Amino acid sequence: MVIAIKKYQISILLSFSFVILGCQHSPINFTDAQPPNLPEFTVLEQAPSLQPLTASISAQHSIEPTSVKLSEIFTTHTWPIKNAATNSHSLNRIYFIGLSATASLENPDVLIEAFSQRLSELANQQHLPEISACYNSIRFRASLHSITTTMQCSQPIENMLPLILGFWDIESLSHINIETVQRNLNLNKHIGAFTGSEIDKAFRNQLLGKQHPYNLNIANQELVKALDEPERLSQLHRSTRDKMQWHLFSATADNSDTHNLSSSHNLSSNMAREITWPSWLMQNNSHHSAHNGQRGSGNDSTLHESPNADPDSDSGSKLNQKQTIYLIDAPDTVQTQVRLGFITDNKKQSHSLLSPPQATLDSSLGCKTIAPLLGRSYTGRLFYDLRETRGLTYGIYGRCIDAPLSQYLYFYGNTALENSGAFIKGIVDHTQLITQQTVSQTEIDAVATYLMGQRQLSMDNTFGRESDYIRNLLSGKSAVQAQQQVNAINSLTPEQLRQLSIETLSSVPTIVLRGDADKISQDINEKLPNWKIERISAN
Repeated sequence: MVIAIKKYQISILLSFSFVILGCQHSPINFTDAQPPNLPEFTVLEQAPSLQPLTASISAQHSIEPTSVKLSEIFTTHTWPIKNAATNSHSLNRIYFIGLSATASLENPDVLIEAFSQRLSELANQQHLPEISACYNSIRFRASLHSITTTMQCSQPIENMLPLILGFWDIESLSHINIETVQRNLNLNKHIGAFTGSEIDKAFRNQLLGKQHPYNLNIANQELVKALDEPERLSQLHRSTRDKMQWHLFSATADNSDTHNLSSSHNLSSNMAREITWPSWLMQNNSHHSAHNGQRGSGNDSTLHESPNADPDSDSGSKLNQKQTIYLIDAPDTVQTQVRLGFITDNKKQSHSLLSPPQATLDSSLGCKTIAPLLGRSYTGRLFYDLRETRGLTYGIYGRCIDAPLSQYLYFYGNTALENSGAFIKGIVDHTQLITQQTVSQTEIDAVATYLMGQRQLSMDNTFGRESDYIRNLLSGKSAVQAQQQVNAINSLTPEQLRQLSIETLSSVPTIVLRGDADKISQDINEKLPNWKIERISAN
């Protein structure tokens, strides 16, 4: 009986081994590529229409704060909040932001990590419960043109301000734990391989060129290693502070529907008169010549040129026009991360398509229309086709980046290994199709409704208003000009949109992938035979 059982066990093991070996040598059945599938848009007879916002926006959708300029580099703002639902009645709120529109900030990610370490130290030293709650509400955010600190607290605003402003005192970072800062920055680099920041940086390198300021001033590993030198962080801190224009937005808990424009002005005036501001905020010198963070016209003017304006510059694959797919090899990963984009600075061409007053709008009109048309989540063409119809991804999205030093359109998403070739080809096909066939007026109306609704929602909350105001400062637009551009999309004809698409998507797209090269390369070559795969480093 024992011998029979052993033979039976051996037989099972052998059978299982053959199954495993068979699985290892089974070919992967990759997804077939298909022509693009387009959604149908029908007009509902009883559906309400969303009217374009005009310059005479009602008080509840006010897009301009009450402002008091306290120095050449510092302005305070308060909002005339009329709807009590948009404001917390128990907390005061501060939004403090520094802007640098004429140049990219250097290594803002390092400063944000240093501020976080400083906040932890301050919180550990504080034992008063009401102040401790304030520390817990402090948040830091950064972009390549701004650094923001926000805070919500039941304490009076005059008690909150020293905490916020104190992070920019010269000695505030002198005694933080540098090793913790370095460790967290290195950890963020590894986490970025999974969150997408790694491929995003590699994509910008190929699209804009490695020497573009946006690629030089983020994830700087040389600086991270050099933070042991006492002066490095201090120099970065001071130089960043001194190059920025500063804006302080505030809202008090009692600024509800019983208040009006005059009460908001009184709040700003009282702050200007009663608060003792740091000397570095109140200075007036020629170094800060750009008013309210808007673009200057002096020695920094070359920074505003399009990254592909110089034919001899390191501008990635845009001028080369070779159909190249750049691949970061990540063995044993179970999905492929995809980025596909175009530089879209087409000011000269786009203006000729439109009649006044639309002809005065900037070149981002095509970029800002095509991004939601193809990639506005559930209702965009890419999501409908590549997810809902064909099941190639969990999500595919589009964004228009209209930054001071570059403007580009890109699409991003992840897909399974077996879907890699079909997924990439699907995105490429849709960007070509929109230049070849006119889009129905109903679909254009759907995009315009989406954008106008998005803007109205942002105007209904304080954070949205502040973010919109800052974007306008960085782009040099007024609030009315920004709204005119959204409204202009609503009046585009199918032929005008097709011409904008031709100009916006006329060059060969830059494509960057992160995935297992051995498992996906053959399929990509079969689906996109005219494209060459080139392996690149993630750094």
